[in-house]
Amino acid sequence: MVKRISIIFLFISIILIDYHAIAQELEKSVQNTIIEYKSELEKFKAENNTIQQANFLNKIAYLYWDNEGYTDAIKYFSESLEINQTDNNLNGVKSLYYNIGLIYSDQEDYQNSLTNFNKGLQIARQLNQKDGIYTGLMNKATVLKNLSRNQDAINNINEALIYARELNNLKLIRTCYGMLAENYELLGDSENTMKYFEQFASLDKHIKSEQIKDIEEKSKVQIQKAQDEKTQTEKTLSETSGQLEKTQKTLLETEEITKQQQLELDLKELTIREKEAELRNKRIILLGISFIFFLILLFSILVLRQFKAKKKANKLLEEQNEQIRIQKSEIESQRDIANEQKRDITDSIEYAKRIQHALLPPLNFIKRNLPEHFILFKPRDIVSGDFYWMMNKDGKIIIAAADCTGHGVPGAFMSMLGTAYLNEIVTKITENKHIYSLQANEILNQLRNYIIESLHQTGAENESQDGIDISLCIIDSEKQKLQFAGAHNPLYIIKNNKLEVIKGDRMPVSIHKNAHKSFENHEIDINENDIIYIFSDGYYDQIGGPKTRKFMSRNFRDLLLEIHKKPMTVQKEILNKTFEEWRGDNIQLDDILIIGIRLEVTKKKTLSKDTYDWSKKTILIAEDTEMNYLFLVEALKHTNVEILRAKDGEEAIDIFTKNDQIDLILMDINMPKLDGFETTKRIKAMRKDVPIIAQTALNMEDAKGKAEEVGCDDFILKPIRLKLFLSKLDSYLKS
Repeated sequence: MVKRISIIFLFISIILIDYHAIAQELEKSVQNTIIEYKSELEKFKAENNTIQQANFLNKIAYLYWDNEGYTDAIKYFSESLEINQTDNNLNGVKSLYYNIGLIYSDQEDYQNSLTNFNKGLQIARQLNQKDGIYTGLMNKATVLKNLSRNQDAINNINEALIYARELNNLKLIRTCYGMLAENYELLGDSENTMKYFEQFASLDKHIKSEQIKDIEEKSKVQIQKAQDEKTQTEKTLSETSGQLEKTQKTLLETEEITKQQQLELDLKELTIREKEAELRNKRIILLGISFIFFLILLFSILVLRQFKAKKKANKLLEEQNEQIRIQKSEIESQRDIANEQKRDITDSIEYAKRIQHALLPPLNFIKRNLPEHFILFKPRDIVSGDFYWMMNKDGKIIIAAADCTGHGVPGAFMSMLGTAYLNEIVTKITENKHIYSLQANEILNQLRNYIIESLHQTGAENESQDGIDISLCIIDSEKQKLQFAGAHNPLYIIKNNKLEVIKGDRMPVSIHKNAHKSFENHEIDINENDIIYIFSDGYYDQIGGPKTRKFMSRNFRDLLLEIHKKPMTVQKEILNKTFEEWRGDNIQLDDILIIGIRLEVTKKKTLSKDTYDWSKKTILIAEDTEMNYLFLVEALKHTNVEILRAKDGEEAIDIFTKNDQIDLILMDINMPKLDGFETTKRIKAMRKDVPIIAQTALNMEDAKGKAEEVGCDDFILKPIRLKLFLSKLDSYLKS
C-alpha cells in the first residue's frame, strides 16, 4: 500500500550543553531583563528590604532556569533561601528547596535532587501543608524511579495518594495511579500494573471528557473574537489605504497647479518686458522689485504647504505604525494561544500512544507462546497506523501484522478498531461457536464486515476508502499445520533454505468491488525450525541508498534469506541497521512492522490443574467496556460455559427477559442507560433466585453496601484474581 507522504519534523536539533563552562548565550532581551533585576536588587539591598531582595533573586533565578543556566539559577535560589531562612519564611524555604531539587533533577544529579526534596518535604510536614507534602512525595518518587529504586518510589506514591484523596483532587489521584502502574511495570508486577492502569484509565476518561467540553467552549469564544478582530483590522486597513491614496492625489494636483502657475508667470513676465520697452527706466525698477517680492511670497506659500502636507503624512504614518504594532502584539498573542493548543494536542497524542501500546499484545505473553521470534516495530509518527495482534486459543496461535490506511492519528484510530474487532471475532469463534471451525480467511471475512459496517461504506465515489492490509496466520503446532489469509500483504516462509511467497488476495479489508468474495485460505504443512515472516510494506518502500530509490521487495527477500539462520534477536538488529543505513538522511516515509517466527512443532499442551466444566450453564456478562469483557471471556475460556453479553443495563434486562436458562449474571455497576444497581433491582424483581455478582474497577466505599441493598449476591473488584474468581463462580453454579 502506497501512502501519501506528509513531512513533519518533530525535532529540528538537539543542542549539547557544556555544563562545566556554562557558555550558554542568553537572548539580548533576557540579558537586559537580568541587568534590570540586578539593579533593582542592589537598590533593595541598600534599603535593607529583605522581602524585595528575595523577590528579585527569585526572578533572576527563574530567568536563568528557563534559559538552561542551571548553575546560576541554583546560585540565586540559594541566596534567596538564606534570606527566607533568616526571615523564618518556612513556606518560601520549602518552595526554594523544591525548585533547587528540580534543577538538580534536570541536570540528572539525582542525589542532590533527593537531598533538597527531603528538606522541602520536612518543612511541608512541619507546616501540615497537604498539597506541599503531596508535591514533595511525588518529586521524590520521580527521582527514585530514575535511580531504579522502584519500591521506594511506590511507597512515596502511596503516601501521596492518601493526601491527594484528602484534597479530593481527581487529577492528583490520576497521576498517582499512572506512576504506580509505571513503577509496578518496571518491577515486572503485571497484576498491579494492570490494576493501577485501569484505575488511571477510568479517572482519565472522566477528566478528559470534562476538559474537552471546556476546551470546546473556550475555542468557540476565541475563534469568534479572532474573527471580529480580523474584520476590524481589515476595515481599518481599508480606511487607511483610502486616506493615503487621497493624499497622493492631492500632492499630484498641487504639483500640476504649480506647473500651470509657473507658465502663467512666464507669460506675465513676457508681457511686462514688452511694456518695459515702452516705459521709463524708473517703472522698470519698480516692476522688477514687485516681481521679486511676488516670487518670494509664492515660494513661501509653496514651502509652507509642502511642510504641512509632510507633517500630516508623518503623523498618519505614525498612527499606522502604532496600529501595526498593536496588531503585531495581538497576532503574537494569538500565536502563543495556538502554540499552547498545539502543545495540548501533542500531549493528547502522546497519551494516545500509551493507549495504543497498551492494546498491543504484552511482550511476555508473546515470548511465552512464541519463544523464538522478533518484532521490528518503528512508527513513523508518535502513533502508528501499523499494528500487530496475537491470541492463543485452545493451543492455536493466531497472529497478524496489519497496515491501516494512513499513518499518525488517522491510522492509529483504524488500528484500534482493528484490534478491538479481531478480539471480538476470535472470541466469538472459539467461545460462542459462531462458526464451525477456526479459519484464517473467515476471520478476515468477518473483520471486513465489521469495518464496512462501522465506517458506513457503500462504495460511492466520494466516500472514505479507509481499510486495512493484513497478513494473518493460525499456527497449530500439534497438527503441524499453518493457515494463512492475506489482504494485499503476503506471507514469506523459509523451508530448507528456500524462500516461498504465499500471496494475499488483491483486495483490502474494507469496501471493494470484490468485497462479496471470500478471502482465500491457504493451509501449509510446517516442520521444526521453519521460519515465517509477516510484515507491512513500509520497509521495502523506504526511499534511500546512493540513488535515492526504494529498497524494493526483491532486496528484502534476499536479505531475509541471507540472515534466516541467525538468532531471531540478531535478525531484528540486522534488519533495523540495514534500514537506517539505507534511509540515511531521508525521512521515514511510512510505519515499519516486521514479525519473524521460528516455528516449533514438538511442544505439548499443558493443562491447568484448576479445571471447571460448566458445559450446561449459561452466564450473562453485563459489561460496556470491550477490554474488560474480553478479560472475562479469557478467564472463562476453559470452563465450556455458554456466554451471553449485554453492553448496557437495558440490553441486559431484554436478554434476561427472553432467556430463562441464565444461571448467573456478572453485573458491571458503571454502565450507560441503566447502571448496574438499577438493572439488578429490576432483574431481581422478575426472578429473585438468579445469582448476580456485582463488579467494578473502582474501590468505592459505598459500592459494596449499595450492591447488597439492591439484591446483589456477591461483589468483586477488577482486575480479577483468576483462581478466586473461578472458585466463587463455581460455588454459585453448583448450588
